[in-house]
Amino acid sequence: MQRAGSILTPAIKRLGIEESVRLLRITSEWDAIFGKPLSLHMSPSRLLEGELLLNTDSPIWMQQLQFCHDEILGKLKPYGVMKVRFRIGKVSPAKKREPEHDPAARGQLSSDDARFVDSLIAPVKDAALKAAIRTAAVISLSSKTGKPR
Repeated sequence: MQRAGSILTPAIKRLGIEESVRLLRITSEWDAIFGKPLSLHMSPSRLLEGELLLNTDSPIWMQQLQFCHDEILGKLKPYGVMKVRFRIGKVSPAKKREPEHDPAARGQLSSDDARFVDSLIAPVKDAALKAAIRTAAVISLSSKTGKPR
C-alpha cells in the first residue's frame, strides 16, 4: 500500500492547488503560528508564487508589522513562503470548511470512491488540510471519468 503523501503530492501539483492547500494550512494554523496580539491584527489573504499577502487592520499595525518583517517571514518559511507583503484590509479569523460545501459530503462519489477518500485522509490530523485533501481527491476522482459523480 502506498503512503498518502506519495499519492496526494503529485495529484495536488497536477491540479494546480498546491499553493491553495498551503494557504489553507497557514490560515488554519494562524493563531498557533503568531498568537495574540499579532494574529488579531493581521491575516493571510493570498499566496502566489511563494509570496504571502497579509491583510492588516490599520496603518499603525501595518507599520509595526513591517518592523517585524524578518521574524514573520521566518515563522512562515516552513510553509513554503518566500516573501511577505502587507496591505490594509479586512482581517478575518480562520474560516472552517462547512460540510455542505464539501463535494464528498454531498454524495457525489460512489461508495467505493468515498471509502477510498476516507481511508486516504484518515491519517491527516489537521481538519483544514484534511478538507483540502478530500476536495482534491474528489476532483481527481471525478476527472477520471470526465463528469462529476
